[in-house]
Amino acid sequence: MKSKGPRAICLDILTRNEEAGHHPDSLLDASFKKYRHLTSLDRAFLTELTYGVLRWRGRLDWVILHFSKIPFEKIEPKILQVLRIGLYQILFLSRTPASAAVNESAEMAKGIRGKGGAAFVNAVLRSVLRENAQVPYPDIDQEPALHLSVLHSHPLWLVQRWVGEVGVEEAMRICSRNNQIPALTLRTNMLKTRREDLMRRLKEKGLRPTACAFSEEGILLSEPPPVSELPFLREGLFIIQDEASQLIISVSDPKPGEKILDACAAPGGKTTQIAQRMQNKGMIYALDLTREKLARIEGLCQTLGVSIVRTLKADARRPLPVPEGMSFDRVLADAPCSGFGTLRRNPDLKWRRMEKDVRRLSELQTSILRNLSGYVKKGGVLVYSTCTVLHEENEDVVEGFLKEHTDFELEQLDGILPERLHPFIQNSCFKTFPTKDEMDGFFAARFKKR
Repeated sequence: MKSKGPRAICLDILTRNEEAGHHPDSLLDASFKKYRHLTSLDRAFLTELTYGVLRWRGRLDWVILHFSKIPFEKIEPKILQVLRIGLYQILFLSRTPASAAVNESAEMAKGIRGKGGAAFVNAVLRSVLRENAQVPYPDIDQEPALHLSVLHSHPLWLVQRWVGEVGVEEAMRICSRNNQIPALTLRTNMLKTRREDLMRRLKEKGLRPTACAFSEEGILLSEPPPVSELPFLREGLFIIQDEASQLIISVSDPKPGEKILDACAAPGGKTTQIAQRMQNKGMIYALDLTREKLARIEGLCQTLGVSIVRTLKADARRPLPVPEGMSFDRVLADAPCSGFGTLRRNPDLKWRRMEKDVRRLSELQTSILRNLSGYVKKGGVLVYSTCTVLHEENEDVVEGFLKEHTDFELEQLDGILPERLHPFIQNSCFKTFPTKDEMDGFFAARFKKR
């Protein structure tokens, strides 16, 4: 029996991502474990293919639309994925022979839809090879949003929103930045080691770590191996966490001995960072919707040596299963959001999130904040955070909450955050942006109960 190659495995991953929304990273990791015959070059090629197709899907589809004799909406989903995989290699991977891309794609299509499927895929891809220079793209002067949407592979509704808010040039920078491959960022587990010691040990393993500019726990890794092969990960000396995400805990500023609620806590990155800042002294209640999510938090705590976390299965919009009258020194509402600040790492979100989701998420965020505010003690702190850059999910939610809850005030962050983080303070909130900050787009607001 012939072993599955990277292209066929990529097809499986893209199909599962589209059908069930599984994260590409977890699908890749599972594939590396399942297909042990893959070499390091195979794994790198598979990763490049998977993320490349997700990143550039909009532009690939525009080209397919131009060359397909079958109406685009009638192309079978798996055949469409095969076309995207083949086309990505032709347009973006100059070191991959075009003949290999075409032939392998035709073979995959043959396994799905027989000789007819193979002939269709072969015809489209060979037409691209002959006539790619003739593909008509929207004119930036006449249709700027559509031009950016196609050339930079973003949903039209999202580009239209950015063009309206920040103009064509800045919208182009946002889209371009989102398509760049980010460095891998680690957060040192200060309960077990120091950053300088971890960096030294990583260098001894042949890796190239550099200290993050703003997070005192953060490390950037250039040209890292697959996550499953990272040294010291299983020993709990670090976790993978973007630098902007690491900085959110500075807004909350937890102290040893406090009682803290972390709502919407999975997968546990911020929960364990709070415990780290508390020197593993006090109590953290980590809340999320499902037992599966809570199990991930518990597993991470065990790996990192965190012992002060208690998990709670509950809906953050509803009364919590805690003793009546219980309140907390600090509450973190790291609310579900569109994730549009993380598109460099999660390009599939571009195609899974719809415009209607933004309104739905904004209402969800508001209801979570409304409920959690009742669990903050007098003089206590409530922090609202997201990993999106959309106004409706950030500033609008904050404004609405303050109008409805006069017992809370928005705190000024310049007296809370260290001076090195002051450039991220905008209108009394914390905000990072991928186009200028070399990290994901995050937002946080800190409220104090009067």
